[in-house]
Amino acid sequence: MNPSQGTSTDGPFRSGWDGPEALGFLAWAGAGFLQQGLVAGWLKATGFPSWFGMVCGQLVFLVFVLFGFVRLSRAHGLGFAEVLGCRNPLWPRHLGVGLLAGLAFLPAAYGLQALVSGLFRMLGFDVPIQNAVELLLSAGRAGRAGIYVAAGIGAPVAEEILFRGVVFAAIRDAGWPRLALMGSALLFGAVHFNLGALVPLTGFGMLLALVYDRTGSLLAPIAAHMVFNAAPFVMLLLGVEFAK
Repeated sequence: MNPSQGTSTDGPFRSGWDGPEALGFLAWAGAGFLQQGLVAGWLKATGFPSWFGMVCGQLVFLVFVLFGFVRLSRAHGLGFAEVLGCRNPLWPRHLGVGLLAGLAFLPAAYGLQALVSGLFRMLGFDVPIQNAVELLLSAGRAGRAGIYVAAGIGAPVAEEILFRGVVFAAIRDAGWPRLALMGSALLFGAVHFNLGALVPLTGFGMLLALVYDRTGSLLAPIAAHMVFNAAPFVMLLLGVEFAK
C-alpha cells in the first residue's frame, strides 16, 4: 500500500519528486527568500520597526513556499492535506511524536550552543545571538506577538516543507538516504547564518528528518519545530536571561 494514499501505519512518504522538480522548487523558494530580505529591508528603511520588517518578510517567504509546494503536489495528483499527512489516521500520534521530539532536543540544543559559543570565545571570536532572538529582546508586546507568529508558526511550516518535504525527500527517494539526512540538515543549519547555532541546528535538522522519515508525515517535524522555536518566548516569559 502506498503511504501517499493514506495508510494506518507509519512509514516514509514517497512523494515522487524528481531532481529537476526539487531544483525548480528550490529556485522558487530562493526567490521567496530574496523577496523576504527585500521586504524586510525596505520596511526598515521606510521607518518601520525592525521586527515588523522581519515578520512581513517571513510571511512573504511562507507564501512563496506554500504556493510552490501546492503546485508541486498537484502536479503529482496529491492534495496539500495529503502531503502534510493530515489524512493519515495516525496524525494525532504524529503530532505527539513531534511535540515530544522538540521538547526532548531542547536541552541538547542549548547545551551544544553554549559549548560551541564558549569554544569560539576561547579562540577570540564573538558569536552574536540569532537575529530573531535579538529582535525579540528589543521588541514590545505587539512586536513579540508578531515575531511569535512569524518565527514560532510561519517559519516551522515553511522550513519543514522546504528542507524535509522537498530537499530531504527528493534526495532520499533518489536512493541516497544518508546524503539526504546529512545534506538537508547541514543546509538547514547553514541558512540561519549563525556560527554559534550551526551545530545544534544541524543536529536538530537531522532529528527532524528522522522524525519525518519514520512517521511519513510533515505534521511531526512541523510540531517539533514549533516547540523548538517557542522556547525563547517561554524563556522570556519566565525571565530567563539569554546567553550573550
